Amino acid sequence: MGYAKRLAVCLLTGLTAALTAQRVIYRIFWEFRNKYTPPPVYAISGLVMVVLLVVIYSMVWRRNEKKGVDSQRIMVRWQGVLAGFIAFDLSMFGWQKLFHLQFFTPLGRLDEPFNSFPGEALTWAYFGHSYPFTCVVGLFQILGAFLLLFRRTRLFGAILLFPVLLNIVLLNVFYDFPAGDLVHALILVIALLYLILQDYRRLAAFFFPPSGRSKGYSGAVPAAAVIVVPLLLVLSFGPRNQNPQLTGKYRVQDLSINQVRAAVPSCGDSVLSTVYFDQENEMVLEFNSMQRRWIGRYRLDRATGDLVASWRYPISAKDTLMARLDRVQPGEWRLTGLLGKDSLRATLVKE
Repeated sequence: MGYAKRLAVCLLTGLTAALTAQRVIYRIFWEFRNKYTPPPVYAISGLVMVVLLVVIYSMVWRRNEKKGVDSQRIMVRWQGVLAGFIAFDLSMFGWQKLFHLQFFTPLGRLDEPFNSFPGEALTWAYFGHSYPFTCVVGLFQILGAFLLLFRRTRLFGAILLFPVLLNIVLLNVFYDFPAGDLVHALILVIALLYLILQDYRRLAAFFFPPSGRSKGYSGAVPAAAVIVVPLLLVLSFGPRNQNPQLTGKYRVQDLSINQVRAAVPSCGDSVLSTVYFDQENEMVLEFNSMQRRWIGRYRLDRATGDLVASWRYPISAKDTLMARLDRVQPGEWRLTGLLGKDSLRATLVKE
């Protein structure tokens, strides 16, 4: 057995054990007000110590192998230990979800604007919105962890958990989670992939069985059509954003209604303060509050700048906007026209 294989299983087991131990130490000492040593110190010192011990043991293992020790049996034991630490770590995550210790967002933060949330807080708020969904994810982690503990079900457990952990890695990458969380998830994914690849031959035989049939491309054409035809249909829909030069949120300035200057912001319910031009020609007029909005669609003649908008919400909003948009400078437009029977003139400044 090659030294690289021995070092790989030892190193993965050591790293996973260090992460698990760090989580337990953090929970016991850090959470219970013994905060003299910050968590990164536990993590870094534990990782360094484990890596050194693993490298030393892999060398001892190599020496014992030369003396006639059954190396394959030792390898199987190490894989079992690795699976046990992965199971311990993931079951801890699973139980935390069931007992409301994950996907928690403070109530005060839920009242903050949606676009003010960083990626991590946004992810936790979204997934934490449904407790039954949180329980399903937690139960999958607990079930997969249980299956990892037995050799007969270890492959099934690893395959079950792999997409769950891969999704966690992608969330960590694209939603700007802390680097420590990303490293933790990556090590678990690599460890699971290692366990899966121990049955590479069986998986290859199952998914790619040898066939005595002659090679041909008769099946490739309908298979490609199943993929390409939906793509052509999607492309036929056209772009969602038909007016990208206009799309955005605009602050209303220099507002005049019926030739009378209106102060913005103002306490008046009818004073226009914000305008949104969105994809699919959606348009929103906001009157000093998120609770006072008109939502509808607009049509824009790019050649003349003529704009017509009608509203679907609220039902009482019957006044059609018939106006003209003139570009003052990049990010600034002048809106002139009629909102129902009232004349309107305003400058829209993009935020």
